[in-house]
Amino acid sequence: MRRRDEQGTILLLTIGLSVVLLLLVAVVVDVSKVVLAKRALSAAADGAAVAAAQQADRASIVDNGLGDRVPLDLAGVEDVVAQYQDESRGEQPGLELTGDVDPADPGTAVVQARRVVSLPFVGWLGVTTVELRATARAQSPVLP
Repeated sequence: MRRRDEQGTILLLTIGLSVVLLLLVAVVVDVSKVVLAKRALSAAADGAAVAAAQQADRASIVDNGLGDRVPLDLAGVEDVVAQYQDESRGEQPGLELTGDVDPADPGTAVVQARRVVSLPFVGWLGVTTVELRATARAQSPVLP
């Protein structure tokens, strides 16, 4: 019986396993970054929508009175959302928020959020950035 030369096989197995583990860590870090950025983006959109839902259209209230909801002022909604965006950009670089009033329900603020997140590790796969989007809506109910 001839014995094969097995010298160095442990080294090859260790290097192979190390490469697999490093790739796994890189993917987990990038996926975690995207999940956390999505959560922060949703939170920013929610906060901006709640702030925008407090911008009452006083002229419409004087002219038409109150219905089920307080009608919102589009200019006020846009200003509050822009201010919220400026305050949030320190924590979320590249954050873009746009605010609007729902045409079907003038008492509902709609905020669209967008952010591009760069991926630190899996760029060699051809995916260097991910674009995230979120939408939030908030109503302005009339309290009894």
